[in-house]
Amino acid sequence: MQENDINLQAKAAKFISELRYEALPLEIVEDAKYRVLDWLGSALSGIHYQPSLIITGLVKATGGAAQATVLKGNAKVPVAQAAFANGIIGHVAEFDDGHRLAIAHPGAVTVPAALAIAEGYNKSGKELLTAIVAGYEVLIRLGMAINPSHYRIWHATGTCGGFAAAASASSLLHLNQRGTQMALGIAGTMASGLQETFGTHAKPLNAGHACQSGIQAALLAQQGFTGPEDILLGDKGFIKATAIDYNTKVLEEIGESPLLASTAFYKVYASCGHTNSPLDAVFKIVEKHDIPLQFIRRIQVGTYRIAVELTGQLKNNSEDEAKFSLPYCLAVALMHKKVTLKEFSPDKLNDPAILEIAKKIEVVEDQAATSAFPKRRATIRIELGNNRIIEESVNTSNDTPQYDALEEKFLSLAADCFDRPTAQRIRDVILDIEKLDNLNALMRYLG
Repeated sequence: MQENDINLQAKAAKFISELRYEALPLEIVEDAKYRVLDWLGSALSGIHYQPSLIITGLVKATGGAAQATVLKGNAKVPVAQAAFANGIIGHVAEFDDGHRLAIAHPGAVTVPAALAIAEGYNKSGKELLTAIVAGYEVLIRLGMAINPSHYRIWHATGTCGGFAAAASASSLLHLNQRGTQMALGIAGTMASGLQETFGTHAKPLNAGHACQSGIQAALLAQQGFTGPEDILLGDKGFIKATAIDYNTKVLEEIGESPLLASTAFYKVYASCGHTNSPLDAVFKIVEKHDIPLQFIRRIQVGTYRIAVELTGQLKNNSEDEAKFSLPYCLAVALMHKKVTLKEFSPDKLNDPAILEIAKKIEVVEDQAATSAFPKRRATIRIELGNNRIIEESVNTSNDTPQYDALEEKFLSLAADCFDRPTAQRIRDVILDIEKLDNLNALMRYLG
């Protein structure tokens, strides 16, 4: 545990309030654009989910100032409500980006909050990208400072996400350092989100609530509303309340070098991030071996404790549950050689052939993997009927971005909402978004 007399909130506020597009490295600008594209693809894939339909109906019925677009909702609502809805919509399909060390989904809270404020307050594409970088830096650094101990109970996307959304909103509203510091302080007392929600509609609610709270915090600060000056490391503040062990050095270094492109990852599987390393190991096996599924006697997965606790059981009552079930995810990976949204459709959830394999899978804790966490280690051991054993391990996940693959991922996920030429036009607008004086051209497609 590290005590510190630096006012972390003031330092973060200085970084956010002084950050300018012109100072961003070109690779960070490029990556930020793909963060928008990737989040939007994930959101478009989540439009028809029940939580999305419920929240869209609710915010439309509530009404209010027509400021920002609810994705494919044929409505504009107040900015905080739009971000609330879009935050849920963007996280519900579990296909949005993440960060291994922060143990959170930065895009789930940063992008919808920034889009809502940018649209509602007529901001440019350059201002949007700057705000997204600010939000990512705050979430990544705060999450890294308090994890892994914070993640025992808390859902870091919800808790740290409120600070990130406040950072993005403050950047777009051009709050000065003092105003931004107050926005972060206000956001801190609204920060929430518990892991008990995982596998339910309330899990994406954590992301939506973070977006809403962060925007409300920035709007209140803009009007002179005050909050704690250092809710981050105050004696009764956020870090000490929610983490047993913490190290604030990474927060102290905010502004020195951006972490966005080097450490945040894009999702390649439509399931909980804690399934990724075991799935990587399984696909390494599939690439090297022809596995006769009928001869599988037993599969053992050794991985870190959090993955075992959150995903170790076979669950297939719903898509939400199955995405947090390693036995189910590994079974569909072996049978269908992919883990996309289609593998969580009702017919797959109850497929006897998939369940037969899933019931042969045992997930156990590997102490070495637990000690190495937040690195995501996993070992897969497959025992076949002829006494043949196939084993594969991964020490961490491959997080190197492949932008061509991300473009194809977007076009694939957008297919339920748009024909391919329209989806391609939306992609092109986003990848040239720094040229836009406002977001009207983009939001016309998305409303």
